[in-house]
Amino acid sequence: MIKTDFLPGTNLQFIQRKDMFRFNSDTVALCRFMNVKSKDRILDIGTNNGVLLVYALKQGGSEGVGIDLFNEAIELAKRNASLNHVENASFHVCPLDSFNDGTFDLILCNPPYFKEGSDKGENLYLNAARHERSLTLDELAKHAFRLLRDHGRLALVHRSSRTAELIRILETQRFAIKRIRFIHDDVDAASSGILIEAFKNGKDGCIVEAPDVLRKGENI
Repeated sequence: MIKTDFLPGTNLQFIQRKDMFRFNSDTVALCRFMNVKSKDRILDIGTNNGVLLVYALKQGGSEGVGIDLFNEAIELAKRNASLNHVENASFHVCPLDSFNDGTFDLILCNPPYFKEGSDKGENLYLNAARHERSLTLDELAKHAFRLLRDHGRLALVHRSSRTAELIRILETQRFAIKRIRFIHDDVDAASSGILIEAFKNGKDGCIVEAPDVLRKGENI
């Protein structure tokens, strides 16, 4: 049930469980999209096996915290931080609504994509990763705003089909969307995903970047 995989385009290795959510092309796209600064204090919401946080800290973040609902995920994240020689990360089992550890400069999240509905027989880990039973977009935006310093950034990946909803929710929670990048499976395919960077209490003005076309490969 345990395997070790390289994050595409890097020399970073991650231990993954086959019965839990494993990193995919959207994870890689968010790694490519995130803008990490040297003094950033970073929070990874739903850290799972720690891929996003470990990658971000390797890009120069000063300190990182990962939270997840499951102890099994946190134990994997700790092992992966150690495996990749990351010492400035801590990981905690804690629901987002009760997490309180000061403010952050950057929050990362690959949230559940699907609204509450049938879990199609998925196990507890996969159901929490894919369905909004434990974390809705409204809750994510509300608590990200609470935990970010003023003008701190939220970077996330989601489904393109929910773009209008994402924009509405983020703006309602007083985020200014500053960067958007769409994900396409091929140059001729409709967008399958969207990457958003939003600033807490930021000013208007958004850059729509060149798309991330997955057919070009998974190099970061």
